[in-house]
Amino acid sequence: MSEAELRAEIAHHEHARALMAAMRDLTEAIHRTYAGDFDESGKNLGIGDVGSDQHFGWAMANYTVPRLADLTDRDIALFFGRIWMDDGEDFHIGRRHIRDERNDPMVLDWRAPLAEQYYRASAHDRRDVAKRRRFGFQGSRITGFEDENLLLGEEVASDILTAEIERPRTGPMRDIVATIQPDQDELIRRDAATNLCVQGAPGTGKTAVGLHRAAWLLYNYTGKLTKSGVLIVGPNEGFLSYISGVLPTLGETSVWQTTVQQLTGAHTAAATDTHEAALLKHDERIALVCERAVWGHVGTAADGGVTPDNGLLIADGGWRWRLGLTYLDEAVANARKHTRTYTAGRKALEDAIVQGVRRQAEIRSGHSPDAKWGTRIKRTEAVSGFMEAVWPKLNTKAVMKKLYGDQAFRDDATRGILSAEEAALLAGKPARPTAADLLISDEIESHLKLREPSESFGHIVIDEAQDLSPMQCRVIARRSGKGSVTVLGDLAQGTTPWAAASWTDQMRHLGKGPDSENGPGSGSGSPRVTVEHTELTTGFRVPAVIIELANRVLPHLNVGVAPARSIRSDGSLDYIAGADVTAGVRAAVAKALKEEGLVGVIAADARAEELRPLFEGTERVELVAASLAKGLEFDHVVVVEPVEIVEAPATGGATVEGVGLRHLYVALTRAVSRLTVVHARELPAEMREPGA
Repeated sequence: MSEAELRAEIAHHEHARALMAAMRDLTEAIHRTYAGDFDESGKNLGIGDVGSDQHFGWAMANYTVPRLADLTDRDIALFFGRIWMDDGEDFHIGRRHIRDERNDPMVLDWRAPLAEQYYRASAHDRRDVAKRRRFGFQGSRITGFEDENLLLGEEVASDILTAEIERPRTGPMRDIVATIQPDQDELIRRDAATNLCVQGAPGTGKTAVGLHRAAWLLYNYTGKLTKSGVLIVGPNEGFLSYISGVLPTLGETSVWQTTVQQLTGAHTAAATDTHEAALLKHDERIALVCERAVWGHVGTAADGGVTPDNGLLIADGGWRWRLGLTYLDEAVANARKHTRTYTAGRKALEDAIVQGVRRQAEIRSGHSPDAKWGTRIKRTEAVSGFMEAVWPKLNTKAVMKKLYGDQAFRDDATRGILSAEEAALLAGKPARPTAADLLISDEIESHLKLREPSESFGHIVIDEAQDLSPMQCRVIARRSGKGSVTVLGDLAQGTTPWAAASWTDQMRHLGKGPDSENGPGSGSGSPRVTVEHTELTTGFRVPAVIIELANRVLPHLNVGVAPARSIRSDGSLDYIAGADVTAGVRAAVAKALKEEGLVGVIAADARAEELRPLFEGTERVELVAASLAKGLEFDHVVVVEPVEIVEAPATGGATVEGVGLRHLYVALTRAVSRLTVVHARELPAEMREPGA
């Protein structure tokens, strides 16, 4: 690395930063102009005065808001790499596209097609790249660079890449755009129609892949996805807070981020279920119960009083029309067969009745009645009475009330699906719904009517998807519609009582399996959807010494996933054993704070509450209950009394076999540099070395 080249690169970076600042100044000026026009458009105008276009001013002012956010200086380097092509052209690769005064690219967005060469080129497959350069940086300052001359077959072990991967964590999750590996890049750049399922061991970067994929899709499919939207679904609000800063640094501020609980309003539920009731309400069989509870209201023409001898008699002024049993039964059957929702089916039956009467009227009178006449026919006593008997009006609240409060109705809806004991668990008062009741409510509503188009998304990224129940998956599937999904998770980290045991089953629940047709409730004739499955096993985040400890636990989790391997030879693993656990934790944290980065103290939920006062107000230390540790990462982790984590009851007070051990597996894999295990009791057998 020559000093002259480094100075030239620094100057290029400063020029790019100045150009971006000028872009922001221009955008601010546009915003002020149009915001001012909007404010003034309705003021002090007399009769006949012509003001500025208020709607155009509003649109332009709002258009500039996300662009201003995109152009914010976040104290990060604007580029991190450079490639020289065989044809002599060269490009700086960075987080956003920046053009110079001649409109030539000074920095190429990492999502641009050409940037793929930067991530994928190797000495064995150059992809027309002659040389690649990686930059080291501190904040927004370029500090050095490394070169690989691919023409000479050079493929260096990058110290800059290693340093960036191992850089201490000092806050929320950051992007990995400078360290994306070829296999990660391949997943990120899969086309928008691909339904992708990524099984990823701890530290393999699956969450980062999902977030960067969202940003890549929005950049490359702007017309499609800007309109239909991209949604990120995470396991809890703490996780969303942790990842919230990633997409803005990648140039995307329009992505919705939520939890499955927020999708249904379950986070506001005041009532709680027993463990047994919650398990049942999350079970996929409940979807069949909901379907029957809605569609079971549909009767036959005989239920409407029609017999082979006496048809449906409809009075229309001086006219009398009659529809026979066969016609009406066929109309009911066709409405049931060809409509996706109960409400649409009811309308189809009404329309069929009107059409049957219209044919008779056309024959008798010689002309076709208008739409007002059709509305009048629907409102006649005969038709409204028939409809109420055969296809009554329904709403979600009414169906829920009958399912929970009417035993005879519940018995009909659950017969052959649930046992009598299970059906009894549904009895209650839905006026005070639990979180699981709201899943059932959402399922029932999906049978009653279609969701608004604005409630569906073009692409959904689902993280920690192994923890979703079948009913939660169906809630997400209904927000996906004909869009695609990126599903991320690790079966070994499934810690809910209904955690998935198979990705094939989980994708089916999400409406993207081999037997799915664009999600629950899709009509016949919809195209079958396919899913690409992949497994990430190479870890970049967790050091090998820590992964080896976690891999001792993995075989006891009863999941068919491959163990992780780490490329990192740094890191440390220590144990503090002693009768006074609190003293051990204090000592471990004090030692950890002598190093850079964040310190996470992870303990069983009850123990975490006991320890909380010890670290209130302490900088760089976060106390986390083991049940909420998933997805987080810290430079140094202190795991407290592992056997307590294994034995801890699940939410609701019930102990679910295997869940505690999975919480321990999660806790052991949250450290990106150092791990200390503090214990007074004997370590769980699953943590001990074979033969120990």
